[in-house]
Amino acid sequence: MITRQLEPITFSGGQLTPADLEQLRRRLLFKIRRHIGMFCPDAQDLLQETLTRFIAAVKAGSFRNPERIGAFINGICNNVIHEYRRNLWRQVDYEATAPEDRAVAPDAEDAVMASEVRAVLLRLSARDARLLGDFYLNGKSRDEICREMDVTNDQFRVMLFRAKARFRKALHQTS
Repeated sequence: MITRQLEPITFSGGQLTPADLEQLRRRLLFKIRRHIGMFCPDAQDLLQETLTRFIAAVKAGSFRNPERIGAFINGICNNVIHEYRRNLWRQVDYEATAPEDRAVAPDAEDAVMASEVRAVLLRLSARDARLLGDFYLNGKSRDEICREMDVTNDQFRVMLFRAKARFRKALHQTS
């Protein structure tokens, strides 16, 4: 990591010296690691983002209370940490969604399950049965089904959602 000498930050009502900035940097790094984990590889990036936002706020003049500099930086740091956590929650863990290796079910179980699915599909409307059958059983793509049924992608999403809900309801009624 390349370190460079920090320049003092001057704002209305005060100035942060390089020593103050270094102490601030260490405190913020401790706070970030406490909130996201001591060994998180992104801690330095979050620290850099916090300091960048702080300097941008000072330059833009949106920093109004120089006597409350700690609270201002702490608020920026909290926002950075919350955004980081939100992004982590939104990311898909591809290893977790990968299909697990499981033993193949015996033919009898497959036959029973297939007959239950067929029985539930017969109780659904023709459109729902065709949509679910084409998408899940026949492996047709979304675009193919949209062309065949003459619907848009958004309409397809709604139709699939509702068909699955009706399938679940019908499945629970048979159980």
